[in-house]
Amino acid sequence: MSAKDYYKILGVDEKAGDAEIKKAYRRLAKQCHPDANPGDKQAEERFKEISEAYEVLGDKAKRQKYDQMRKMGIGGEGFNFQGFDFGNYDFSGFRTSKGRRPGRGGFSQQGFDIFGGLGDIFAQFFDMGERTRQRQTGPRRGDDIGVRVSVSFEVSVSGGKTSFAVEKETTCPVCHGGGAKPGSQVQACPECGGLGHITIGQGGFGVSRPCPKCFGRGQIITNPCDRCHGSGHTKGRRTYTVKIPAGTEDGKQIRLKGQGQPGVAGGPPGDMIVTVRVQPHRFFSRCGSDIRCEVTLNLAQAVHGATLRVRSVDGKKIQVKVPPGTQDGTALRLKGMGIAKNGRRRGDQYVTVRVKKPAHPTKEEEALLEQLDQMKRA
Repeated sequence: MSAKDYYKILGVDEKAGDAEIKKAYRRLAKQCHPDANPGDKQAEERFKEISEAYEVLGDKAKRQKYDQMRKMGIGGEGFNFQGFDFGNYDFSGFRTSKGRRPGRGGFSQQGFDIFGGLGDIFAQFFDMGERTRQRQTGPRRGDDIGVRVSVSFEVSVSGGKTSFAVEKETTCPVCHGGGAKPGSQVQACPECGGLGHITIGQGGFGVSRPCPKCFGRGQIITNPCDRCHGSGHTKGRRTYTVKIPAGTEDGKQIRLKGQGQPGVAGGPPGDMIVTVRVQPHRFFSRCGSDIRCEVTLNLAQAVHGATLRVRSVDGKKIQVKVPPGTQDGTALRLKGMGIAKNGRRRGDQYVTVRVKKPAHPTKEEEALLEQLDQMKRA
């Protein structure tokens, strides 16, 4: 028994992540889809091969079992069951020595105890039963869409709205996703019986593949929709407006229900995940619910003290008293002048003092520096 290397078929490494496998499948499927290569039998076979590989590697449980068999050498190139003692089983035709076919699909897991439960792996991995076919060909939820929007620091603090445009697939407004011209008849595929998949025997196992006649749709559309040409989907650019809650932090995600890619075979659409990116502010920075800013003092103000007017995130001008002897890096706290988040108590605003020290001080400035240093040691 020899098997295909699904990793080579998709052109990915054995350690590739789910996202990389999905990306490779989509790229190859788009290139080899029969709709894009009409009449090309080689492309059609390649599409079926790619679909078969993704059906296994795109499912975590199936991929794990497939990798286990690869490590054991089962299903690899040149592996042969002949010559192994499996009790009463003759694997030349997957029949017992008494002539009975062992289990559904001509395969039984009995006699595999020498592999430590390998029979369970085979039985589960190659189980292409009715429940699996229904899950693969029935209504499926559409994919989620990820979008990033940029908002100003002020909007993130006080809240507001922002608009953005996205180009995405939507359900065809003419055929409503069916793919056929309104009023025309749609027939169940005679090849797969409307399932969208056929089961092909390979060495005693049944492997499910996309139907070559309907290309996995389960239906034959003889009179396709003029708008979407039978796909059931149209592409377009749509503008959305999303509400930014007050106190929104950088990286916050907002979910727009039902605004993702349209579902398959009548399934519900996915969601749109909006990630908020907050633009930096030239004066303010943020730490949780607290606001931070900096002010600069000259030597005289630092030694003798001063009263400054500092802006808050609300746009107000607040008088801040700087005590005499204030050192560089001192943070003055303005209680309750920070950000209100999720209805909680407002944070605070911290004003960090920076004392400007001249590179070439005069005698008067040297005296102030000495005085400030003494106040620090006091």
